[in-house]
Amino acid sequence: MPQPPLTPWSDEEAPPADEPWDEPPYDPGHAAEEDIPDGLFATDHAAEAERDAWHRNGAARTVVDPAQLLEGMNDPQREAVLHHGSPLLIVAGAGSGKTRVLTHRIAYLLAARGVQPGEILAITFTNKAAGEMRERVEALVGPRAKAMWVSTFHSACVRILRREAKLLNMSSSFSIYDSADSQRLMALVCRDLDLDPKQFPPKSFTAKVSNLKNELIDEETYADRAANPMEKKLAEAYFLYQRRLREANALDFDDIIMTTVNLLQAFPDVAEHYRRRFRHILVDEYQDTNHAQYTLVRELSGGSAGHAPRKTVDGDFVDPAEARLAQIAPAELCVVGDADQSIYAFRGATIRNILAFEEDYPNATTILLEQNYRSTQTILTAANSVIERNTNRRKKNLWTAGDQGEQVVGYVADDEHGEAQFIADEIDRLTDAGHARPGDVAIFYRTNAQSRVFEEVFIRVGLPYKVVGGVRFYERKEVKDVLAYLRVLSNPEDTVPLRRILNVPKRGIGERAEAMIDALSARERISFAQALKRVDEAYGMAARSANAVKKFNELLAGLRQVVESGAGPAAVLEAVLEETGYLAELQSSTDPQDETRVENLQELASVALEYEKDPGSGRRATRARRSARWRTSWSGWRWSRTPTRSPTTRTARASSR
Repeated sequence: MPQPPLTPWSDEEAPPADEPWDEPPYDPGHAAEEDIPDGLFATDHAAEAERDAWHRNGAARTVVDPAQLLEGMNDPQREAVLHHGSPLLIVAGAGSGKTRVLTHRIAYLLAARGVQPGEILAITFTNKAAGEMRERVEALVGPRAKAMWVSTFHSACVRILRREAKLLNMSSSFSIYDSADSQRLMALVCRDLDLDPKQFPPKSFTAKVSNLKNELIDEETYADRAANPMEKKLAEAYFLYQRRLREANALDFDDIIMTTVNLLQAFPDVAEHYRRRFRHILVDEYQDTNHAQYTLVRELSGGSAGHAPRKTVDGDFVDPAEARLAQIAPAELCVVGDADQSIYAFRGATIRNILAFEEDYPNATTILLEQNYRSTQTILTAANSVIERNTNRRKKNLWTAGDQGEQVVGYVADDEHGEAQFIADEIDRLTDAGHARPGDVAIFYRTNAQSRVFEEVFIRVGLPYKVVGGVRFYERKEVKDVLAYLRVLSNPEDTVPLRRILNVPKRGIGERAEAMIDALSARERISFAQALKRVDEAYGMAARSANAVKKFNELLAGLRQVVESGAGPAAVLEAVLEETGYLAELQSSTDPQDETRVENLQELASVALEYEKDPGSGRRATRARRSARWRTSWSGWRWSRTPTRSPTTRTARASSR
């Protein structure tokens, strides 16, 4: 049946819902194609960054545009981030943004150069610095940062050693001895070798062994070098100390890097594995590296002058594994440091590593970061004028685009008390004018002993303070030990200080002997001091320990005679230091910390001398002593211990450079 013709609908009308909608067939010849806008499928990184700077959970969104990583950088910073190929030395002045450069360089390697996260090894010196760097890198690159090695030298080496432990005939669960464990083991070693602890102090031996390991000198090499009797005794102790460590399946802190270096040098296959893995190595604070750390970086990166594998006279490689190692291109090495900021020479650090970097790596590139973002120009000019007098340094001139700043004030006091009083007056002036609070002020000094005079002045004027990075003067161990002797001389029945000094310095009265004296005291219902005098009545007391207690009693009796003779505080203090052997033990030690302890005792002696010269009108010390919780006294002489005010003003030791 034929269909009726369709009636066309007008443009204003719409077809009924139940009517069919017939469209004309598609005619490609007459259809107008829609133009596709340029960049429709391109990513607008700038818009993304502005719109999505943060994830929904509040975390910073990772940077995906390499150009964005360079924003806000000055020219040298940008050059340091973009550099590729040859080894790179970044000489970064204080406050020049070196951490930002390091972290952005890592992010740029991933974003622009296609580097895999696992190929990056970033090393710094402290766990805190490594944690901060890891967080900043993760904020830039996201979860991929977890595949990188961002750690301290020691943490990186521990990971390597646990993986390769079998090659060293060790268990991967080896223990790591801290400084206290090392000193305890060395003390046992010296005892087994029957070494006199006064002539051969275990603490001194521990420090010397640590220095040897930092120079990569093992026990066998040192034994061959030992010439005089002291060195030969040290060689014996070093040998037995290392044997005990191996028997305990343990390494001490200094072993970690030395053993890793030995591993990489002894097993080219292992070195090849880590060189292939770590194609980009970045090292922070390079000026503070010691010889062992320098060698570790060289072994991991390769490419340094004079580091080619050994060959025979015919030109063949001695070891096939070394031949394979020689075929690996050196890793891209980037080190950041500044010889002007080297402060760890006492730990074996040498600025030679940074000053001679271009000699070790002849094709190296050096970039100076001189623009400072932290200080005013006045401060930078003063700092430049001081540091330029250093010899053997790379010349640079710190500058800032910021304010000129206030002038530096120089004040020359008559003595340390005048210096401390001037500083206290300045803090009062600033706080009274509303320019600062006590917590906004920092005081730096070179040695720990110098804090004492500041503390006493602050206590006297009622200024709250806090010692940062150190211990209050009267809370330091050596000061507390000597004050404990004085307390016992003032009050022989004072048990707490008496038990503190019973075996300080060590005189052969151990914990077992002390427990027997304590048991005698409880059994006979007498004081601990009285029990010491009746040591022969203590059950089970070894004759050696009993004799040591008797000598201790004689020592105290001799010191009391000095007090009863009318000697002044300084003379009594000198007698304590000399007769007990406390000072001699510290002076014979090679531990740098013991040098500081001697300085603290000298400062304590100066306190006694000040009082002895002017006991009546010495208000500087007297008021400070009255405001302390714990006091030592005899004949009206008082020394302050712990201030009662809550600390706010910060004082800190400034390490010499």
